[in-house]
Formats: sequence, C-alpha cells, structure tokens
Amino acid sequence: MTPKKFKTRTVSRERSGTYLKKAGEFFRASESAMKLGDWDAVGLNAVHAAISAADALLVYYGGVRSTGDSHHDVAGLLQQHIKDDQLGSKIQTLSKVLSYKGLAAYEDREVTETEGRDAEKLARRFLEWARSRLA
Repeated sequence: MTPKKFKTRTVSRERSGTYLKKAGEFFRASESAMKLGDWDAVGLNAVHAAISAADALLVYYGGVRSTGDSHHDVAGLLQQHIKDDQLGSKIQTLSKVLSYKGLAAYEDREVTETEGRDAEKLARRFLEWARSRLA
C-alpha cells in the first residue's frame, strides 16, 4: 500500500532546534496563563506547544514540516518518519491536545479550568517525549 501523501515543505534538519524552542516558549506561556486562570490562553498555547514539538520531530527525522490544511496531518507524517515503540500512544496524546484548538480559538464558549489543565498536561507529556527523542 502506498503511504498517504501529505503536503509538506523541506526544512533543513538543523532547524529542528528552532521548533523545539518555540514549543518551549508556547508551553511556558501556557503555564503562565494557568497561574492567571486564563483557560483559553492555556488551551491555545498548549496546542501550539504540541504542534511546534511535532514540527521539531518532523524536521529532525524527516527534514519536512506539514503545510496541509489540517494540524492532524502531522500524525500521519510522524508515522511515516519516526520509528518508536511509544509512537502510537504519543500520537493519541497529540490528537487529544489538538482537539482543544477549535474550542479555545473558535467556539462560542470558554475553555473550562478542567479542560485547560488537561490540555496543559497532555502538551507537557508530548513535549517531554519529543525532547527525549531529540536529546
């Protein structure tokens, strides 16, 4: 079976650190927002942290990053470029984090404290795993 084609652009492997740095910045912003009880900001920054961590992995291992219309394309790209026993569970974690984007950015209700804390926790787990794969 031919692997699914995803829209990507080539990125030099050396740029992976830039994406990992961005992931850390977004995650710290999520933590700061949590201290203030700004749950929409927690959720959206957690999502951006996870996306940037995934980009760091894809750039490092595949020399690509997603340019598709859906952030969920990154899951398929991770499967194509990374071999790791934990990959399946980490993609599930990433997908759960990504599910908060619509809520935090577009829905006509606010992210609850419970949802914000969950998004932050999931983003932390994904970011820690990404860092361990890039160390």
